[in-house]
Amino acid sequence: MDKICQNCEKIFVISLSRHLERRGKFCSNFCRRNYKYKLAENFKLNPVLSELIGGIIGDGCINKNYKRKDYRIQISGNRIEDKDYYDNYLKNLVYVALKIKVNPYLAKNKAYIIQFQSEPFRIFLKSLGIGERKTKKVFIPQLIKENNKLLTACIRGIADADFTFICTRRKKGGIPNYPRICAQFASKPLVKDLEVSLRAMGFTLNTKYDYLRKDSRGFTYITNFINLDGPHNLGRWLKLIGFSNPRIITRYKVWQKYKVLKPKTTLEERKKLLMG
Repeated sequence: MDKICQNCEKIFVISLSRHLERRGKFCSNFCRRNYKYKLAENFKLNPVLSELIGGIIGDGCINKNYKRKDYRIQISGNRIEDKDYYDNYLKNLVYVALKIKVNPYLAKNKAYIIQFQSEPFRIFLKSLGIGERKTKKVFIPQLIKENNKLLTACIRGIADADFTFICTRRKKGGIPNYPRICAQFASKPLVKDLEVSLRAMGFTLNTKYDYLRKDSRGFTYITNFINLDGPHNLGRWLKLIGFSNPRIITRYKVWQKYKVLKPKTTLEERKKLLMG
């Protein structure tokens, strides 16, 4: 019987038995292998997809499984502070953007993870410049930077993954009540993109590049900072970009209610403060 190849759309003939087995979707092995590239071309950037890409830029990775010879896209966060965001927002974002159902889970390393497989989406990400081993070189894709709605959504995804809201002391011995939106990244190109983009949106900010730090084990590493200080930047951020992660939203709301935010509070502590 006649079939239409899903890749090249040519008509070809298959046996009835193959048709009944729901086989025979492609006219050749070449078309079978290349169908994923055709599907990748169907992806069109929109705010929802751009926000998900922002989350992948911030806390995501693309891992190759050498035994299965495929790739897994993974986004990981804090098992306590980010759990609400993953359970109630991010998994829905993945479904709306890609029509893929995911279930967040606690990994062996205690990270809270969303993981899925989509070879067409991986190819699409690669076409944007987002591939494996992205930690120190990832950036905001040019196609996203060229559209303000896409850029705003992407920055929100990055912020929900990696930014935080804190309060600093304006003078020694003072109380921590001066708002700051901040983040640090291993990728210098990403911070440069954020700096240029946020300045163009009317924000004032400070950056620090190639800063040498030590972790809790005593190992040194290089990082890059971005800070947006003061009520003006905070108000503008909430108006133009916003947050979707309760880890950050609760910090802001505690400051809004009490005009102070102590360091190192937990999500549950902040929820109790907001209920009181």
